[in-house]
Amino acid sequence: MTDLEADFRALRRELLELAGTADDDLDRYWIESPPAPPGIYWKARWFIGWMSRSLEALGVWRPDPWPIRLRQADGPARATPLLVWAVGLDPSSLRKSCEKLRQVSDLAADYAPVLVTDVADFSYYSRLGWLVEYLPGLAGEGEAYDHRKARFLARLYLGAPALPADAILRADWAEIRACMSS
Repeated sequence: MTDLEADFRALRRELLELAGTADDDLDRYWIESPPAPPGIYWKARWFIGWMSRSLEALGVWRPDPWPIRLRQADGPARATPLLVWAVGLDPSSLRKSCEKLRQVSDLAADYAPVLVTDVADFSYYSRLGWLVEYLPGLAGEGEAYDHRKARFLARLYLGAPALPADAILRADWAEIRACMSS
């Protein structure tokens, strides 16, 4: 196993661990659904909603995912999100890896990159045309905000291919794509 494959597996393991961790603070805001109002229309509507949630939970039916692509960006309206994990990377390395990934010709046809970073360089990110998830290091009481948001993002993008940003600098796209699919 190469260093590149080890980095991919470590990132996948970290994201799965983050996604599997429960967030009790958010669970306490769970709202119970109100009772269905009387009438055949509302009962039919409740039944259709219950049926669609059941089919989705069984994996039989999956509604269209939300569009990951930004309106002003190029590419298909529905694309697979590609999580580019760049937390802890210095700004110059982050720019170099983003430029290298941006030059990949078949990336725009298959994926919509989502940059997860703790570097606040928003003028550069707006020129990229990628979705950016910012993890600021905020101090305060309790669990750190960036860790809670990383858990949320791991749940939100569960199953999406994840790419360590520093791996972009060390390998070419063919090697990266092979590691993503393995």
